[in-house]
Amino acid sequence: MTQELRIKQGLMVAVVLLTLALQHTGAAQGGAPAGLRSVLEGTWTLEEWHADGQIMRPPEMTGRWMVYDGVVMATRHRNGPKDFQSTAGYGAYRITADEWIYGYERSEDASGPTAAEAKLRVTTTLPVPMQAWKARREGAKVILERDNGLRWEFDGPWFTLFSANGQVVRKYRKVQ
Repeated sequence: MTQELRIKQGLMVAVVLLTLALQHTGAAQGGAPAGLRSVLEGTWTLEEWHADGQIMRPPEMTGRWMVYDGVVMATRHRNGPKDFQSTAGYGAYRITADEWIYGYERSEDASGPTAAEAKLRVTTTLPVPMQAWKARREGAKVILERDNGLRWEFDGPWFTLFSANGQVVRKYRKVQ
């Protein structure tokens, strides 16, 4: 078999696999009501991060959360007065009529006293398992809840994550 023929066969296999992957991604969202998808899908920018009794805002804490075509990606960067933290993760999601289900194929965290510090620590998690959140509407809001008490509220351009005890953890704004 010539090298040219092997390349053509490899390209054909890649096209078939890509086509199947794209069909699978679209089908995963097929059962989701369009109104639910329009609320949950998009790009969100981090506006507040609540931790250790502090509320951090840009530029001290920045990030994006992106949800498109069956793929979820998250990035966060904190350059606080005492420490540095950066996170990047990507994975998959599905939306059904009453659930949001997602997980990360890979998540990587870097942390240290400062970004320039030689003692930077990197942690990789492979994978972060799929988690199901019950989806419901409460007036104009879309609320996602877990059995453990965690709750996400999507209210117009805002998306807020609440801890199990009802405290705000993060607040995002949808990028238009």
